[in-house]
Amino acid sequence: MNDAFTREPSWDPRRFPPAARAPRAVQTVRMLMDPQGYARSLRARLGPVFSLRTHPYRGALVCAADASANRAVLTDHERFTGGDAAALLAPAVGAGSLICTPPPVHLDHRKLLLPSFHGARIAVWAERVRALVGAQLPALLSGGGAPVRPWAQRLTLDVILRVVLGLTDPSRTAAFRQALGPFVATGNLVYLFLPEPLRRDLGPLSPGGRFHRLRGAVLDLTREEIAARRAAPDRTRRDDVLSLLLDARDERGAGLDDAQLLDELTGLVLAGYETTATTIAWTLHLLAHHPAARDDLIADLDAGSDRLLKATVKESGRLRPAVWNAMRTAARDTMLGGRPVPRHAFVAALFPLTHLDPELWPRPDDFRPERHLGADPAPYALTPFGGGVRRCIGVALAQLEIETVLRVVLAAAVPEPAGPREPARLVSVTLVPARGGRIRLRPRTGRT
Repeated sequence: MNDAFTREPSWDPRRFPPAARAPRAVQTVRMLMDPQGYARSLRARLGPVFSLRTHPYRGALVCAADASANRAVLTDHERFTGGDAAALLAPAVGAGSLICTPPPVHLDHRKLLLPSFHGARIAVWAERVRALVGAQLPALLSGGGAPVRPWAQRLTLDVILRVVLGLTDPSRTAAFRQALGPFVATGNLVYLFLPEPLRRDLGPLSPGGRFHRLRGAVLDLTREEIAARRAAPDRTRRDDVLSLLLDARDERGAGLDDAQLLDELTGLVLAGYETTATTIAWTLHLLAHHPAARDDLIADLDAGSDRLLKATVKESGRLRPAVWNAMRTAARDTMLGGRPVPRHAFVAALFPLTHLDPELWPRPDDFRPERHLGADPAPYALTPFGGGVRRCIGVALAQLEIETVLRVVLAAAVPEPAGPREPARLVSVTLVPARGGRIRLRPRTGRT
């Protein structure tokens, strides 16, 4: 078991914030089936800092569910440190990825990676993303009453293959798609949250065996691509993330070795795939169920404005953020919101609850994009991509994908309900629509 889990303190109600009395298994099931509803009920009973006794934590997950506690967890790096808290993801992304690196290594890696996601780079990628969305659009338009999330997952995977890995050869693209699709699938990544005995490699049909076989296939292909790109004479003229990282150097002139590149690329793939696809699914599903907001957005886009587009993406991220929390560990015995937190406890900035705080967001359950057209919200009241120095590094690329999908889809069709509005379910670390975000798309007359 990872060191972060062996150091985790056992449950002791005198050392942790208050928790519900329900058994760990019951709390786990309730959190998976109704994450925002169950956590809201705990906040109402226990206050804005409380404990969740859920699997896989042997002690408890300390939850920060208001803006001030959220801010402390995300920015007070002396008390709440990153890296170890993401240890659960290390078997998938690699211990050397930006997601898992602790301070001060994290900041050095972030400085090395950040120029690859600079605004100028995003502008270059915009047309590439638009072409990929256009190529995938007929499949979406032909799927009447279908869940949109699987379509969005295929799209975001194609964006990763083209923009992050820089693949242009059809055979290599197909090989990566065949390997990456099953590996990043939700059913495979559930492995990370299984009890230790079930994570062992007991053969190709066991969860552990399947996970390691799929990960091995992805790593083999990525190693081949790194070697081929290092030897490519045109590498310096390419603008994909892999090519840029191969040439990245820190202030000492050192770059990333192959092992570091492998972990960083795997982390970028996993971080950029599921969250972006899920945000696209939630946004189109919410627009289908809120026709006034949908029609206002379509009219604003038709008029050549992106004012409501950006507000709509913010509101979708407020009401249904794709990521469930941002994890840290307590560096020492401390207090959070007046509650005790023991050293090495896992601490979560539970921003899906902060986003539903009626003191910050009047009528918090309503989908109202116009609320984002005025003054900015209070600091750390809206953090769908996390915050502080560990904020998601690929935010600009994710926003480009989401906004491009909305522009292209809404120019061609009007999303309408294909059943009731879906509740959220917690899968791995992602809040997903229970049935995939089912919608119907009605073609716009005279539009293509």
